[in-house]
Amino acid sequence: MTEILPADKEVARKKAVDLLKNGEVVVFSTDTIYGIGASISQESGIKKIFEVKSRSPDKPLIIYVANFEQLQQVTKEISESTLQSLQKIWPGAMSGIFLKTEIVPSFVTSGKNTVAVRIPNHQLCLELVRQVGHPLAVTSANVSGMETQKTAPKVAEQLGERVPLVLDGGPNPEQQPSTLVDFTCSPSQLLREGAWSFSKLRQAIPDLQPIRG
Repeated sequence: MTEILPADKEVARKKAVDLLKNGEVVVFSTDTIYGIGASISQESGIKKIFEVKSRSPDKPLIIYVANFEQLQQVTKEISESTLQSLQKIWPGAMSGIFLKTEIVPSFVTSGKNTVAVRIPNHQLCLELVRQVGHPLAVTSANVSGMETQKTAPKVAEQLGERVPLVLDGGPNPEQQPSTLVDFTCSPSQLLREGAWSFSKLRQAIPDLQPIRG
């Protein structure tokens, strides 16, 4: 049976960290929508994300890191100008696609040599990443093709008993996923407009290209 615990309780967060370290999945609130996550060091947890969501294995997951040091551990060949732009955006609701390092397992990226990464603007997410000791692979906490729910009880109801723990952080402020930008090309390319608008991102990334028509 899925356990729903308040995210502001230390015992609940500790339980989440223990589960993540042991190859399980946990659902938690983020700065966008509720997410389901697993440690990138645990293949069993990553596989369970795909199983719980009925997600196609050819759809990569986004990685949450806690700081720029972790970003540079999982990515390579980021230009100085891109780093300066990212420092204006993060923590925030934009995910960037970069070339990945060997630290990131292929089962996280569906075999691709790129990885989507972000530093979330959410203390719970950042604490989980730090306490687990590895970046977390995260995606929306819903069954693929179904609506993403705003509250922890509704998320738990939709996912059923396939998730051992949901950390209840209250209703999520956003009902949009993170905006997605490809930084492997020059100039960078907007792939998905989400919680951050194109015009807002252009303030930090002046040469950002709009979604291709």
